[in-house]
Amino acid sequence: MESIIAKLYAVMDKGPLRALSLVMALLLAGMIFWDPTRFAAKTSDFEIWQGFVLMWGICAGVIHGVGFRPRKLRWQTLFSPLLADIVLIYVLIKLFS
Repeated sequence: MESIIAKLYAVMDKGPLRALSLVMALLLAGMIFWDPTRFAAKTSDFEIWQGFVLMWGICAGVIHGVGFRPRKLRWQTLFSPLLADIVLIYVLIKLFS
């Protein structure tokens, strides 16, 4: 299991992918601050659990984007940049389509 996570980090540990993660995370964070009703459970299409996943994706995207790399396996698994980028791309596509 460690080798799979290490390989995922090696694939995602590139400068352009870090910049992409940071830009997507900051864009969504800015959108949440600008118009929170687009993300609220009662006034949007998002469910409550999707809001939590979105906040996790933003946090993991910023962590990856600024260049921080967790050393322990459990933190690398929790803040996986590949999963975070998938979440961020999904939300951006959903909001702009």
